[in-house]
Amino acid sequence: MSRLTVPAQIVAVLVLGTYCVLNLEIGTDLSHFMPDRNRSELAEVSSRLTDSVFTRTMVLSIGSDDLEKSIAATAELTQALRGQPEVAWVRSGLDSAQLEDIYKLYFPHRVSFLSDRPEREIPAMLADDALREKARELKAALASPVSGLLTRIAPEDPLSSFRTLFERFRRDDDSLKIVDGQLVTRDERFAIAMLGTHASAFESGPQSQLLSKIQARFDAIAEREGANLMLEMIGANRFAVAAEQSIKSDVYLIGACSFIGVATLFFLFIGGWRAFLIVSVPPWVGILVATSVGLVWLGRLDGLTMAFGASLMGIAIDYSNHVLIHHRLGPPGETPSDTVRRIRPSLMLGAITTVASLGGLALTSFPAFREMSFFAGVGVAAALWASLYPLRGLLRFSPALPQRSATTAAWLGRQFGRLERAPRLLLLIPLAVVPLAAVALPMLEWNDDMSKLTSFPKELIEQDRRVRNRVSSIDTGRFAIGIASDEKGAVELSDRIHERLVAAVEAGEIDGHRSLHDLLWSEDLQRRNWQAVRAEPDLDSRLDAAFVAEGFRPGSFRAFGEAIAGGPPVALKLDDLMNSALGDMLAPYTFPLGDGVAVVTYLEGLSEPEALRARLSALEHVYVLDQSSFVNDIYAEFRTSTLRQIVVGGFLVLVILVVRYRNWRKTLAAFLPAAIVAVLLLSIFALAGVKANFLHAMSLIMVMGMGVDYGVFLADSANDDESVGATMLSLLMSCLTTVFVFGTLAISSQPSLRAIGMTTGLGVLLSYALAPVIVAALRLRGLDAEPQRNEPR
Repeated sequence: MSRLTVPAQIVAVLVLGTYCVLNLEIGTDLSHFMPDRNRSELAEVSSRLTDSVFTRTMVLSIGSDDLEKSIAATAELTQALRGQPEVAWVRSGLDSAQLEDIYKLYFPHRVSFLSDRPEREIPAMLADDALREKARELKAALASPVSGLLTRIAPEDPLSSFRTLFERFRRDDDSLKIVDGQLVTRDERFAIAMLGTHASAFESGPQSQLLSKIQARFDAIAEREGANLMLEMIGANRFAVAAEQSIKSDVYLIGACSFIGVATLFFLFIGGWRAFLIVSVPPWVGILVATSVGLVWLGRLDGLTMAFGASLMGIAIDYSNHVLIHHRLGPPGETPSDTVRRIRPSLMLGAITTVASLGGLALTSFPAFREMSFFAGVGVAAALWASLYPLRGLLRFSPALPQRSATTAAWLGRQFGRLERAPRLLLLIPLAVVPLAAVALPMLEWNDDMSKLTSFPKELIEQDRRVRNRVSSIDTGRFAIGIASDEKGAVELSDRIHERLVAAVEAGEIDGHRSLHDLLWSEDLQRRNWQAVRAEPDLDSRLDAAFVAEGFRPGSFRAFGEAIAGGPPVALKLDDLMNSALGDMLAPYTFPLGDGVAVVTYLEGLSEPEALRARLSALEHVYVLDQSSFVNDIYAEFRTSTLRQIVVGGFLVLVILVVRYRNWRKTLAAFLPAAIVAVLLLSIFALAGVKANFLHAMSLIMVMGMGVDYGVFLADSANDDESVGATMLSLLMSCLTTVFVFGTLAISSQPSLRAIGMTTGLGVLLSYALAPVIVAALRLRGLDAEPQRNEPR
């Protein structure tokens, strides 16, 4: 491949680029970031929940000084939203279609839902005293102003079982009730509506459009109606849109600073954008080759792998920049091939140590880490190849460097020479890091709370809290989740979970729960209810006697007896509800998951999570999930593994340097800048009170990779006064480019970007400052028999 002509190389790059564009598929599977031993259904569930009905649901709260106007405004707004392409469903109460479906679906099955413990409770419910009490309750209900429907169904339902069922739908949640068919808060101050979106909450385009439409439509209603109408909304989409808007505003500022900084740097020392485009070729080749090989080998690449790999390509630009500056500042008449042969040992060692520093990633149990190691290794190797071969042909198109570049290189070379005159004094600088680290590192705090990586407006957070307090006492971040092979099994599993959660409430492990069981029971439980009722001796006569004793006419409930004698109806199934007007009510409780079906139970007041897990452990494929804690635990292990791999990778780098140099001073000169900077950065964070997270740890990998390159390049050129000046200029360009591209992220308002910016920006500056100090302190001059420029070609 090194013999390919320039046109052939261009064609090869275009082919790779086309392949990537046509086949690139980026995944965001949370289970990819879990250790293999933990890559279970729970990881898949948590991953699905990040883009499920939970995150796609919005709650709208409309309040005013007049509840009737709030209800009317909510009805008008929801009616308008039902026709919007972004909206999948809208629910604001029980409309006529839902009421009709409740009757059609449930009334024939009214006896099937008497008790979820039929063998124990139904005999007591049908005892003579209990029947007399039922008669008194029915008599009082028939005397109420709303007895119309009850009068019609009472002959077939003397036990009021359908009325009990209907109350479940009217109640919806302890915090809500239904007034005039509309969901309202218990204090009747706010009307409530819920809607689901077709798009993921994190697709900012359609979500931003939807939020604008909702606000615009409400503003029109409020302007017309007055009554101090107020709309408040909650939903994951609001946070996603707010985060993107904040990041976009940061990107404009950061992008401008980066562009101005890099442009100024290249115009000052390289001579223009033509040279910049030339030195950018190897990193882009690395990205294209790594992406193409990754797609062929793995089928898809994770988004974080792409981001991490692309950032490491910032290291690869050091190679091409090193070649360009050494060629233009090299001996007169030296060809690009001569320059590459002269500095090739340093370039290859720098690339090998960079790949080795990632070797720890390949040894972890995290699939995502192994993928990152693979991507970065292939990318760095491809970028090195492009720097050694295709770049030779491109260098003849690069302009001559400005005179200031040669002047700066000569000045930097003289400064390095001055450092060499006081090696023992310089040793105090790295040695001072030891007591500093001993004091500071024990103070370092790690924050694995992923919610702290994004900053949101205070009003948005407060509004979310207010609305959540109005609409639910259930903590939507805590679930009991069961997974079954099909819908029938899912409903059966829901019954078994409910049975254990009832005991958990009695034991004080939770305060309450809400689930699919509130709407549907298994076919077996429905059948057992009918069997328990039919097993009651002389039920017809005893029921008639009890109701006659309370003033009803004899034989009033003959239709009920005939229905029981006729046998149970075909059991109500999940599919029956899904295909009715009640389908959207099931969305929070069950959904497809892979090849199975998940059922979700919302937990209220979970105080004993471990006890609850133990209680549910006898059920297969059932998990108690605290969503935020679960994700935080994953990233805590992710961060720990990152730090562990930094140590493993550092050891591999040290071994390679020992084998390459076979001299302890050159080995330490190449290795210590990266190692000291890593310790120094963490110490600075500790002393500054910065709580580090996994992004700081991930950024350390790039900083250490660049630190080793700085050490290698400088150690290999320390014997040549002219070469050391060119190397110092090359490293200065690399350092400042990284600061402008990555370090400027430190001015972002988002904590995640600040973490990357602080670590990379400060890290590369420290690496550039420490590398010449350590190389000079170790007195490398004279270790080689000949200066580097005279190495055999």
